[in-house]
Formats: sequence, C-alpha cells, structure tokens
Amino acid sequence: MEPVLYLDHAATTPVLPEALEEFVRVCRELYANPSSLHGAGAAAARRLEEARAELRRAAGAEGYRVVWTATGTESNHLGIQGLARRLRGRVRPRTPRVLAGALEHPAALEAARALEAEGFRVETVPADREGRILPEALEPLLDGDVVLVAVQWVNNELGSLHPVAALVERVRRRAPQAAFHVDAVQALGKIRPTVASTGADSVAVAAHKIGGVRGCAALFLREGGPEPRPLFRGGGHEGGLRSGTENVAGAAAFARAARLRREALESEPERFLRRRRLLLEALRRAHPGLRVLGPEAEDRIQGGILSCAFPGAPAEPLLHHLESQGVLVGSGSACHRHGASDSPVLVALGLPRELRSSVLRFSLSGSETEAELRRAGEAVARALRELRVAAPGGG
Repeated sequence: MEPVLYLDHAATTPVLPEALEEFVRVCRELYANPSSLHGAGAAAARRLEEARAELRRAAGAEGYRVVWTATGTESNHLGIQGLARRLRGRVRPRTPRVLAGALEHPAALEAARALEAEGFRVETVPADREGRILPEALEPLLDGDVVLVAVQWVNNELGSLHPVAALVERVRRRAPQAAFHVDAVQALGKIRPTVASTGADSVAVAAHKIGGVRGCAALFLREGGPEPRPLFRGGGHEGGLRSGTENVAGAAAFARAARLRREALESEPERFLRRRRLLLEALRRAHPGLRVLGPEAEDRIQGGILSCAFPGAPAEPLLHHLESQGVLVGSGSACHRHGASDSPVLVALGLPRELRSSVLRFSLSGSETEAELRRAGEAVARALRELRVAAPGGG
C-alpha cells in the first residue's frame, strides 16, 4: 500500500524533523522557568531570546518586536482587540470604528465582531470577485473615527494574496490615527515578501502552519507603533503584554522551522507555485470542468493553496473517497467546528450553492514530487468514477 499523501498543510503541517529535534533538546536540557533567577532559568531565558531573534530574522521583521503567544487565534485577538481598546480614545467623543476584511479567518473576524459589545462599530471591507481586498474598496470606509483596520495577508481558503503594503499606505494617508493588523498565519514561510515590507502595526503568525510544534505562536509589533492592551493579567511576561510562563521549547522549534522555511524559499522561490501548476494539470485531467477559486494570476496567490469546485461531486464524499486511497485533502477552513455549513468565504464570493458544496482545498508543503501530484490527480479521477460523476461531454 502506498504511503499517505498529505495535502492539507493549510490546516496544519507535520513538524519538521529539525524543529522537533530542537524541541526535544530544549525540553530535556533547558526545562527551567525562564523567569527563575538561578543559572538554569537564565539559560532558558537566553534560549528564548535567541529564538525571538531567530524568528525576527527569518520573517524579515526588522523594526518589529516579537511577543510570544500560544496560538494564531490568540495573536489575532491581541492585535485586534488589544490595539482597538488602546486607540479608542483617539477618536472620542465619536464612536470608534473597526474595519475588517470580508473574507477574514474567524480568528480575526470574530475577534473584531466581539468589540461591538464594547461600543465599537465593526464594518467589513468587501472583496473583489477574485477574493482580494483592494485599496479602492477600503478607501471609502476610511475616516477620522477608524481606530483599526484588519486584513489578512493570504486567504486561508482561496490562497488569494491581499496587497497589504498598499492597504497600509492608504490607511496611513486617509486615517493616520488608525492601526493596521495583519493575519499572516498562511503567509509566513510560504511567500517571499517580509513582515517589514507590510508596514503594518501588528502581524500574527503561528508555528504549526510551517512545521513548528502546536501551542506556540507570535505577534510582531512595529517598534514605535501603538502597543495593544493585554488580554489578561498575571506575572507581566512579554513586556506585560502576555502573562504566562513562556513556552521556551515551542519558541525554539518555531524559530528553527521559520528559518528552514525561509532558506527553502530562497533556494527555490517557485517551490509552491511550480507544484501548484503540476497539481492543477493533474486535477484538470481528472475533471476538465473543475472551477479554480481565487485569482488566476500567480502574482496574486500564495502557491501553497489550490481550491477547486468539482461540479456534480459533493465535497465530503469526494474527500472520503480520496482518503480511502491514502490522499488527505481539506474542505474549506479546518478551523471551523465540525458540522458548520456554508463557508462564509464562498458565500461572499457569490459562488452558487451547488458549487459551494463541491469545493476541496489542496494545500502543499512545497516538497511534493511530480509523481505524488500525479497520484493526487489519479485519485480524484477514481473517486469521481466511484461517485459516478461524469466529465463534461463524456460518460
């Protein structure tokens, strides 16, 4: 039997061997609390700071500080809610407004919507037909009462790239009192532009999306920018922004994974896009009538994500037919609870219901072989035959 072919890396990705090795080493050798005053604590604290610097270098985050958190969701909440609460006084007595991209991951969108209970007005920025938030859609919403804008860098379901630097520039010009937050969970280690190139005030990232260990994430904060209010209080760790004993082993593994991902992108800049092309060719051979979701131009996508609608094939049975052949893929965002119905992203795109129910998301590690990608296409072809889905014009 062939080994499992895992094509659901946007949901989570296996721990890189080098990152796991570092995680285990730190757990074994640097187990002390980094806040302890003895030598063992000081050694753990040094490794934590080394990881902070290593992650900053790997992300190209010069001019940013690193705040360790536990999850990408927590990083988004700290960036969005923490900054909004800090900045609301800038627009008093007017009602503070928060703008969020219409296709944001729930970790960001729900963090923003929760602020309504505190007197904020939350509005969404519409996406274009490709699933991108463009400056011309954001500009009419900008005014002197906006305290925060939150737009993801890469859409987790479509792979669409948002022009974050241009959006930040527009906010600086039209609403200079506002901060800008970026959910970069699907961007770090998968695209070449750096965190610093965005100019954003806060940028959320997570370890398990790039081969680190779950339970560790970070928020990059622009030096000289506004500082978020902490979500909870305690021992004053992370400069008072994130109380709780730091996950030294997780941070070390995260930083190592980020460095390896950056090196891989530098050695093979098209590692994701090239494999996406090969996979798409294989899928089109299996179902010529499939519909690719998101942008067509490669400079508008993160190449590790390919979402397709397979007309006539319900997604869940198709997914399980692929699983029976050892090919694991996703269906929309894996961060929704089981039993969730329509994807808000696909609804916002205006995709007809019959197509919304036929969407699979293939997401890559960037190391797949051509043979593995052909295998994925052949598995889809067999699954469609088993489901009695006919190719257009065929039997």
